[in-house]
Amino acid sequence: MEHHEHHEHAGHAHEHTHTDEHGHTYTHSHPHTHGEEGHGSQQALAVLGYMLEHNVHHAAELSDLAGQFDGEARHQLLHAVESFDQANGYLSAALDLLKGEPK
Repeated sequence: MEHHEHHEHAGHAHEHTHTDEHGHTYTHSHPHTHGEEGHGSQQALAVLGYMLEHNVHHAAELSDLAGQFDGEARHQLLHAVESFDQANGYLSAALDLLKGEPK
């Protein structure tokens, strides 16, 4: 007999910590819910696809803007571009999994 008592709550958060090559540490939480809605819908997939496309566009814009500045400001903008690129990788992988497509 399977035990699912620990899945009866509304949701919980997964915390992730990332450290970049400069030693900066970023921690963020993702709420996760359990239930039928967790399997995703076509509308949710469409929104994720839009977000990915939007983020790719923003990353390119940020990269162009960074070239207009010098010093620490440029350095921070380039970090933002790296963060967008990393997030886009996660979004793309999630979309592939949800669509059932191989990597």
